[in-house]
Amino acid sequence: MENLLNQFKALSNEEKVTFMKEAMPHMAEIVKSEPQKMMSEMMPVCMKMMSEMMPFCMNMMKSKGMDMEKMHSMMKNMMGQP
Repeated sequence: MENLLNQFKALSNEEKVTFMKEAMPHMAEIVKSEPQKMMSEMMPVCMKMMSEMMPFCMNMMKSKGMDMEKMHSMMKNMMGQP
C-alpha cells in the first residue's frame, strides 16, 4: 500500500486528478457492494475532507454568484450540523 501511495504522490496534480476520475467509478462499485462497511470506514475520511475544503468551495461558489446563505445551509446539512 505504501508503494502505491508513493507512486500517487509522485504524480503531477493533473495526473492525480486524471487518476481519481478513473478510480472513482471503481470506488462507487465497492460502496454499492458493501454500503454499511464503506459508510463506517469512509464517512470519517469524507467528512474531514469536506470540512477542510469548505472555505475553498464557498469562495468558488461566491465567485460564481451563488447564494451564499443557501449554500452554507446546504453544506451544513450535508455534514449533519444543525
